Amino acid sequence: MHDPLSSRPDDCDKLLLTMSYIQTSGVSGIFSFVLVALISAYTGAALAQTERAAVMSQTSESSLDTDEQTSTELTQQKTPNISPVKNAPSESPSKAPPKLTVKINLSKEATAELTEKVTQQLAIGNLKTDEYPAQTNFLYQRAEGELITVLKALGYYQPTITSQLQRKPNLTEATFDIQLGQPVTIRTIDIVIEGEDKDLPSWRQFQKFQLALRPKAIFKHSDYTSTVSALTNIAVNEGYMDAEFTQREFKVYPHLNAVDIHLHLDTQNAYQFGKVNFSGSQQVSTDFLNRFVGFIPGDTYRQSDINALQKGLIDSNYFGLIRVAPQYSQQKERRIPINVELEDNLKHRYEVGGGYGTDTGARILFGFENRLVNQYGHNYQVDSLLGERAQNLSFNYRIPGRRPAVQHWNLGVDYDATQSDSLSRTLTGLSAEYNYQINPEWLINPFISLETESFQYVTEPSFTTQTLLVGTTLKNRWVNNDAYPTEGFSHAATIRASIDNVISDSQFLQLELSTHKVYSIMEFWRLHAGLQTTLTLADQDQIIPATYLTLLGGENLRGYKFESIGIQTEDGSVVGARNSISGSIETDYRMTQYLGLGVFSDFGQVFDDQRTEDWKIGAGLGIRGYTPVGMAKLDIAWPVSEEDASNWRLHFSLGFDL
Repeated sequence: MHDPLSSRPDDCDKLLLTMSYIQTSGVSGIFSFVLVALISAYTGAALAQTERAAVMSQTSESSLDTDEQTSTELTQQKTPNISPVKNAPSESPSKAPPKLTVKINLSKEATAELTEKVTQQLAIGNLKTDEYPAQTNFLYQRAEGELITVLKALGYYQPTITSQLQRKPNLTEATFDIQLGQPVTIRTIDIVIEGEDKDLPSWRQFQKFQLALRPKAIFKHSDYTSTVSALTNIAVNEGYMDAEFTQREFKVYPHLNAVDIHLHLDTQNAYQFGKVNFSGSQQVSTDFLNRFVGFIPGDTYRQSDINALQKGLIDSNYFGLIRVAPQYSQQKERRIPINVELEDNLKHRYEVGGGYGTDTGARILFGFENRLVNQYGHNYQVDSLLGERAQNLSFNYRIPGRRPAVQHWNLGVDYDATQSDSLSRTLTGLSAEYNYQINPEWLINPFISLETESFQYVTEPSFTTQTLLVGTTLKNRWVNNDAYPTEGFSHAATIRASIDNVISDSQFLQLELSTHKVYSIMEFWRLHAGLQTTLTLADQDQIIPATYLTLLGGENLRGYKFESIGIQTEDGSVVGARNSISGSIETDYRMTQYLGLGVFSDFGQVFDDQRTEDWKIGAGLGIRGYTPVGMAKLDIAWPVSEEDASNWRLHFSLGFDL
């Protein structure tokens, strides 16, 4: 027999032990709460009865202790991979809970991408401490199912997972060892397009160039879902809003490590364009606006045509707000009307700025644009530059063509002058040109110009020439981002000729070719390569204007002084060359949002009649600044092909890569 009140600590220990059993045995949250409540109620009643002098025999007490021991042993047998929470002396409530760490050990064939995705999907990894052991145990026991789910999604259907949860006084460790096993690979990929326009180029292009599911590749659920989404999007963009899959499934055979995929899409009937309705503009006539529309009612609905309409209106600069809204709910007989809401832009635009270039020195810029001269879309622009070694003034009057989004005429008046240590030149000209954007990547630009140029090389006599030129330029350009392209190219070819004997003082034929490419080696690390050449066909006695002769040095061949490389005359001066080849190889790495480093090498040579082996090569490094208007470059370069290559030069430039 003993004092009834002395049973309280034992009863409290029994309550703590029972709660520990509930936590460590993995009972679900709701059931645990109910069970704890019942135990608490029972214990409270027992304590009250004890206080009223209920006497427990030593035998009963021993029996209860035996039951407690049995319960504890059973608990440890049910969850052998979880260390139980050990009873400890009373601690201060302010003591920090044990830190929780999660370790995932994948077999050696695991890629970095797979490791990252597995880690991200594990819920227990979101816990930082083991403050609530029941919660930790619950998430730990769920972890194996989470791992199996994510590994299946990544193509591993038969992984072997062993895990352990260990508790120490100040640290709780959850460890998962995973053997991936053999991945499931794609055995059959069966994609069938049925219905109208099943042979559209967009279907073939997707399957050939963009399809992520390939035979013998590891099967990833994300590739499957993206393929389903892409096929649906293509159908909608091509006007087949009612398209549906008649078969959409994949069958996995884990014992064969194989999967068969079947995607059959029925496009059904295409929708068509209805009438286009413009509203909101007070300055531009409806007849002129209709010329921006590249389709007519009854044409098959194409999202690309909607995008082209919107882009054309934006590029016109006539409007400050543009909203192109297909009215799907108002379609009749499968014809979708298009509403275009417009808000007129300010008619006038002013531009004032300044800058500095190592080739041309400090400069001041001024520009003015009248965006809308009349309701037919005519506009003009005046640009001027006043610099230490360069001056320019140009006036361009733009007349929209029959399709204003892709066609326009330019009438221009230009004045251009430059001064360097080798050459001073002044040119005035009248020009007319036609611009036609054949498609988003191709532009053709035929032109005619009448130019008068005065120029003088150092120690050479001055010349004044008048030239009537006709020619055309063809450009092919694509970039994934204008300000910071990670993939892209730009190719251009220009042919010009002065062949008349009435107005022109000289006759010549000239071809200019250039190509530039940007390639991404890895994220934020790019490689640039460029090559350009100028070839001129003319008699030896013809005086060719200095604008159409080549001097290298400066931004086009870093490490050398601006316009310092040309044809050496007998008296030692430098004059422009009729032919040239030059290029550049450069790499840059973007370290932050705004700054990066670059390393480069430029090369080139000039010649008149025959090519020489006298290549000029410059190399160096520099800082890159990334801005919305292109890349700013501050470079230090050395003329490495010279005997004395120690003379370095600084070069600064700002502009788009392509």
